[in-house]
Amino acid sequence: MLEKQAIKAHYFKVLEGVYEKEEINAVYKWISEDLATLPEPQQKELFENYLTKLALKQPLQQILGYAYFYNLKFKVNDHVLIPRPETEELVYMILQECIKKPNQEILDIGTGSGCIAISLKKNLQTAQVHAMDVSEDALKIAHINALENRVEVHFKKDNALALKADDYPKFHIIVSNPPYIASSEKQNMHDNVVKFEPHLALFVDDENPLIFYDKIADFALTNLHPNGVLFFEINQNLGIATQELIQKKGFKAQIIKDLNNNERFIKAQLLG
Repeated sequence: MLEKQAIKAHYFKVLEGVYEKEEINAVYKWISEDLATLPEPQQKELFENYLTKLALKQPLQQILGYAYFYNLKFKVNDHVLIPRPETEELVYMILQECIKKPNQEILDIGTGSGCIAISLKKNLQTAQVHAMDVSEDALKIAHINALENRVEVHFKKDNALALKADDYPKFHIIVSNPPYIASSEKQNMHDNVVKFEPHLALFVDDENPLIFYDKIADFALTNLHPNGVLFFEINQNLGIATQELIQKKGFKAQIIKDLNNNERFIKAQLLG
């Protein structure tokens, strides 16, 4: 017991200044639970190993190799974004849209770890869920996550900026959490994101920060069923600009705030 108290005190000493006190508490609790079944010598070794990585600001989810999202466990590594709580809100909105609509065809564009697609399929048993990503490494992780969560998702390697209508069926729901952070914003971001998470999934050129929304909305024009819905997670600083871009294509687009009162999502439907 005394040794565990000493380890905890050591964690706080090393990590103060790197994380807030509440974060250190949460990190220590998660690690303690994760290592609880291991022999004590192995626990001590891993505690030290994890502490070294945490001090370098590597995300805990990457260190442990998994994250929780929508009550499911997902394998993560440096090829995929760590699932965020805000994105759980996006999944919830889609489930509310589909709750009384069986046999929905759904496409997740830029699936990463597969967290959106897999969570939707887990909660919509009759839905046909498709997901694509440009990264083969990300798709490998998504495949593993689908298997481990016992759902069938149809994965495909493709480029979100060059989607061809004929390569896909029509969908009732298209969802995307695309790269939307301008490269110039890197300097204002935490090291645990910039240094460890995949830039391919995060950043866009300053000259055209809405390029993914532009191309995906064009694809949705041809590949959404009548009354189909397009859902986006968006850059909170570009809400109005994103909404206007989508509306100019003929969609009725609504900005939705997240639980922190940030403009975080867009729900769009084609005008009849």
